[in-house]
Amino acid sequence: MTARSVLVIHAGARSALLARVGPRVGHYASARLGILPTPPSRLHATLAVAAQEAAFAYEPPPLSSSTGTRDERETILDALSGTRPSISCVYLYDAQGSQLFEKICDTEEYYLTRVEDSLLRSSADALLCFSGEDAQRGAGLKLPPMAWVECSAGNGQKVAPLILKSAELRDTTYVPLDVSASALAVNASRFAGLPSSNKLSVCPLVGTNEQGLSAASKLDARKTFMMLGSSLGNYTHPHTELEMIAQHMGPTDRLLVGVDTPPTAEGSGGKTEAEVVAAYNDAQGVTSAFTLNALAHVNRVAGTDFDLADFRHVSEWCPERSAIVAHVEAVRNVRVTSRARVSAAARSDGKPVREVLRLRAGERIFMEQSAKFSLVRMELTAKLAGMRVRRHWMAQRNFYLIVECELEER
Repeated sequence: MTARSVLVIHAGARSALLARVGPRVGHYASARLGILPTPPSRLHATLAVAAQEAAFAYEPPPLSSSTGTRDERETILDALSGTRPSISCVYLYDAQGSQLFEKICDTEEYYLTRVEDSLLRSSADALLCFSGEDAQRGAGLKLPPMAWVECSAGNGQKVAPLILKSAELRDTTYVPLDVSASALAVNASRFAGLPSSNKLSVCPLVGTNEQGLSAASKLDARKTFMMLGSSLGNYTHPHTELEMIAQHMGPTDRLLVGVDTPPTAEGSGGKTEAEVVAAYNDAQGVTSAFTLNALAHVNRVAGTDFDLADFRHVSEWCPERSAIVAHVEAVRNVRVTSRARVSAAARSDGKPVREVLRLRAGERIFMEQSAKFSLVRMELTAKLAGMRVRRHWMAQRNFYLIVECELEER
């Protein structure tokens, strides 16, 4: 057994570091754990949505780009001050938020993690190989190196068995991407203590998917990009997120996408609307704490004075969007202020804070959507992104879907 430490790279320094990592047999990239704050990149695309997808569209104000052309705090405050106040879902995931999300995944109501995990395990043999590699594997021939690049990776629980199996077959590199440094530290720890003969390199990247993909695409191996956990459903226009990934794919690469499916008609024996709604409203109140924690995160970043006791978590099924939509709702009349918007002159005049928004009881702030995808909708979304669905795997009762996409130009 070999002693192993964790390499977590700040996305701002990604290219040079990743270029040196590469897929190295039996090596776990080692360095001191050091995390730097990363301004969030644009998570909600502002491009025009295709007509076929318009029914699902809701456009909260965009986040600032990773170029830093607008101050992060001002961007948060602008979104809160708009006609439809919103907070980007990136602020759900500080250290506390990441811990709460892992607890959500363990609740009885949150079926998504369990069903996806079961589907990944039952489909592992097919997922481990690219189309056309079955003959090589069957003949006992050595398979070429593969890099697994996981967007919004979280703690890695769902893919760790798949990555370890891959390392038994070929030289394997795993690059998890996530905005949460604490989640990536847990992710990387899953692979600690492997024997030195193991053909696995692990290189976590802290930052948004957009920031990390450019670096990961430079790895010298055929790549399997992954977007699991139904995270695609959090994007306003999911085809633009897939299009962004496609821009970093080579002609022999692929993309695995795991998505939650919509409820089926009553009496069909499939998933019910009640089961979908319950997954986002657990009886223990963990999801509520998760959503409200974003207000505390915004207080730290933007100097606001949200009182969590003034709000409640609301998640509802929206059939028009085929999505669960989450808000925080004021339980009484609320005035939110911020110190971040006060000029030095105003402070000298005895005005230490500036008003950001006022809400009456029952008014809401948009937090997140969790869209659901049928196979037909997933095929359409891939097509809009310049890809096609080559293979797919469906869980029992049509509870969950994994698709394999490739570039259309092949």
